[in-house]
Amino acid sequence: MEDIRQTIINLAANKMRKVGIKSISIDDICRELGMSKKTFYVYFETKDDLIRDLLAKHEQEIEASIRAKARGRSILNMLMDFMNIASRTKDVRKDPPLLYDLQKYYPQLFAEHLEHIRLIAKQLMEQFLQQGVDEGIFRSDLDVEKTAAILSFLHHEMMNLSQQLKENHKSAVIAHTKYGVDIFMRGIISEEGARMVREKLVEK
Repeated sequence: MEDIRQTIINLAANKMRKVGIKSISIDDICRELGMSKKTFYVYFETKDDLIRDLLAKHEQEIEASIRAKARGRSILNMLMDFMNIASRTKDVRKDPPLLYDLQKYYPQLFAEHLEHIRLIAKQLMEQFLQQGVDEGIFRSDLDVEKTAAILSFLHHEMMNLSQQLKENHKSAVIAHTKYGVDIFMRGIISEEGARMVREKLVEK
């Protein structure tokens, strides 16, 4: 039964990521999979339930991807990557159709999704900060739990700000991101960490 459930979620995710939520109906999903609506309702009581599970899968993929990229790497190297990404000129695009529809037509599910992402970010940030303290990159007196909570909140607010600015002010998004990284670095990095970052920058 779980295989069928995952098949439904995977199909819905692939389609909704391309064209949004509103454009895909339960009938569309059933027709694509060759199943009856009665069978569909064995696994999901409503379309909202399907979307909620789809988002949970997406959240798990995000967390797994971040952990995979960080595995076995030093905090110094991750910091350098972070600084390079923040300073790079990037295309600022509109939200994917799924997230656009989610925010517009399913505000409660959208709010739940953002809260789950915030909690994932906080958990990952705590581990990142603790590793940085252990490696001497971050201040030894850093309150990891409080700092992670503050930074995850600030990241959320920066995302909101980028959303407001991105349509007509691409340069403003980049400027705000650079400034946010600068504040982040100055607030938590140790003197030894700052020295190591400077040496890395000179190497480049």
